[in-house]
Amino acid sequence: MPEPGGHIRDRTSLDGKVAVVTGAARGMGAEQARSLAARGAAVLLADVDAGGGRALAAELEEYGAGTAFVPADVRDPAHWETIRETALDRFGGVHVLVNNAGVVGHRRIGRITRAEWQRVMDINLKGAFLGMKTLAPDIRDAGGGSIVNVSSAAGLDQHPDPSYTASKWGLRGLTKTAAQEFGPWRIRVNSIHPGYMDTPMNDFASPALRAAKVSLLPLGRPGEAWEAGELVAFLASDAAAFITGAEIAVDGGWTSGAQATEARRMR
Repeated sequence: MPEPGGHIRDRTSLDGKVAVVTGAARGMGAEQARSLAARGAAVLLADVDAGGGRALAAELEEYGAGTAFVPADVRDPAHWETIRETALDRFGGVHVLVNNAGVVGHRRIGRITRAEWQRVMDINLKGAFLGMKTLAPDIRDAGGGSIVNVSSAAGLDQHPDPSYTASKWGLRGLTKTAAQEFGPWRIRVNSIHPGYMDTPMNDFASPALRAAKVSLLPLGRPGEAWEAGELVAFLASDAAAFITGAEIAVDGGWTSGAQATEARRMR
């Protein structure tokens, strides 16, 4: 007889798995990589921040499953081919893809330029599309696995920047299409939707703005990057074997109704 809880520990293990994480050099991406490595996965990190990526790769070596860093811009198909070739050469395959790379804009519809719009759409949405298109066949060949697309609470509601909102809603929809297409390949595809997180992406916020945002959250605090990382690791594991096409908020309750209060304040 297995010890109580043993089946859960076994199913959350990622021993023998290979994970690719984009936007991995800092913030949520770095914590996702740490959570995956801590459960036994070999992790290939991809980011435009070469210094941060290499430093994290060195840190993750302590987990013993192997790690590598590839400087990569997710908008470039050639960079995705390099990611793929590195994963196959170094680790022999791919089981998990985490499309985390993303940027946020700070313009309204009347002020955003076409170039600003396109940059956000290309990184947040096109990048994830290219990642799935490039690596899904290899995940299939490895016997199946998991793709986690990091959308946003804005992908469940809205954000003042139109490009960010559109890209994150688009990623949510793309996730569902991919879940349907890749299901027969035993690939699960889910999106997570972080809310206001204490990460470098939100360093622009003034103390007053941070306090206002936190006041809207039922849990009364911003999220920590590791909390999103733990969710990613769960979805990557066999413990989530019957979850696909799902959209999971990790937002302190913001999408439970707090966003309506924020919208009223903005009027």
